[in-house]
Amino acid sequence: MNEQDKRAVEQLVMTGMSLEALYSCFPKFPKEAIEEIYKAGKSTDTAEEKPLFSVNCS
Repeated sequence: MNEQDKRAVEQLVMTGMSLEALYSCFPKFPKEAIEEIYKAGKSTDTAEEKPLFSVNCS
């Protein structure tokens, strides 16, 4: 994954996209890399923050 790809995944994590949805949107990326970005993004979330919208990649 290059930096631009990582930033794209990070942005979708911030919108509230689930890990399974990320896997389906980025099938060519290693699942371990997506999971690492997802966990890092979720660790900065607070309970009060809610996504403003959802994204459907299909």
